[in-house]
Amino acid sequence: MDLMGVVGLVVGVVGLAFAVLQYIDQRHEEQRAEEAERHLQEIGEKLRASEQHEQAIRAELMTANERLVELADKSLTVAANRFPYNLETLAEFIDAAKTEMAIMCDFIGYAVYSNPSGFHRYLAALDRAVKRNVEIRLVLYGLDTARQAIGRQFPVSTYLEERDSGRCREYYEHFHAGQEIPTSYNEFRDDLLRDEERLVTTLKGVQIKVTDHSFLAFAWVADQTIASVFAFRNDGEDEGGMTFRTRDTYITSDFRNVFQSEWDRAADPLYKGRW
Repeated sequence: MDLMGVVGLVVGVVGLAFAVLQYIDQRHEEQRAEEAERHLQEIGEKLRASEQHEQAIRAELMTANERLVELADKSLTVAANRFPYNLETLAEFIDAAKTEMAIMCDFIGYAVYSNPSGFHRYLAALDRAVKRNVEIRLVLYGLDTARQAIGRQFPVSTYLEERDSGRCREYYEHFHAGQEIPTSYNEFRDDLLRDEERLVTTLKGVQIKVTDHSFLAFAWVADQTIASVFAFRNDGEDEGGMTFRTRDTYITSDFRNVFQSEWDRAADPLYKGRW
């Protein structure tokens, strides 16, 4: 083989070697690319799984939150101070009313005898609600029913003891300054009835009707069925005066329906001159 043939053979071998090396390098690059692609696919699948997991968690959290809101809005019923110390709760409740307040209780002077200072806050809250253009309707006891209620709460047999009590002295100091506490039970009862009539005739901007029967429980319902406060009648029993505040729409709707039924069959107040 001449020199040119040898040179050509060497060049061919070297070229083939380079070609083999390039092929090997190319295969390595392709393998690395394939591995990188598989890795990216794995990452993408993990991200998609993570997003799905996040969405699932978000959905569960939203469901849990909705249940908590439902519990708070529909099932929250808490005990408040008992009569006659529930007037602060009632004043705060009335202050939160926006459009309507429906009240079903014995007297417009609810707890006025047992808690005169608290009653002033309660009455002031009613006045503020009137000034906010809140519609206020009250169903109260008529005269005969009021007499019976006073007799249950303050029996004739215990009047001498009641007359010497601190709450009786405080009441007369607040509302009958300078007047002696009556020795006669009938005079005492008539003072309470006259005070109720004065409140009925002087409280402006509210609608009042009276009923001929007593209630087992009293209720204050705000804004149709949003919330309510209810209290058991205080006749001296153990459960007397127990008070609760609720946002349970079922309880509130029931009280609202009872109120409307009582309102529809109640009459205009006729206290004046009848005691």
